[in-house]
Amino acid sequence: MDKRNVFSSVFFILLAAFVLVTSAGLGIGQMNNPRPGLFPFTASICLIVFCVALLVDTFRHKNSLITLAGLWQDSNWRKNIIVIAALIIYAIFLAVIGYIPATFALMIVLFIIEGMKTWLAIANSALAVTVSYALFQYILKIPLPRSIWGL
Repeated sequence: MDKRNVFSSVFFILLAAFVLVTSAGLGIGQMNNPRPGLFPFTASICLIVFCVALLVDTFRHKNSLITLAGLWQDSNWRKNIIVIAALIIYAIFLAVIGYIPATFALMIVLFIIEGMKTWLAIANSALAVTVSYALFQYILKIPLPRSIWGL
């Protein structure tokens, strides 16, 4: 059993319980009229659920000890570096070229890195950009970054 998982889970459960009680004091409101405590309340519930899941998994696999070197053994560093670089480039160019082309290019890169065929990556990227744009722009009415040319 990995004692780090037990200690960290207990610590974050206690922290989340404190945030849960504090945010409930701020008021949660309703989904159509949220109050300031809704987001921390929901986030603390999620944190408690994940920490309990980690505790259960840790106690179910008592004899398996994971070393620090074992955590990084199967990592594909090339993919990780490409994803980090793509996200940095995305953050830089988002305000310059706008949400639609920047997100479209990012999604293509991410889909291709995972081994998707190019034509399928393009189609899925177009779908993801269209759905996310429609969600934020028309349903949630949250403006997304436009290009410097206003497009």
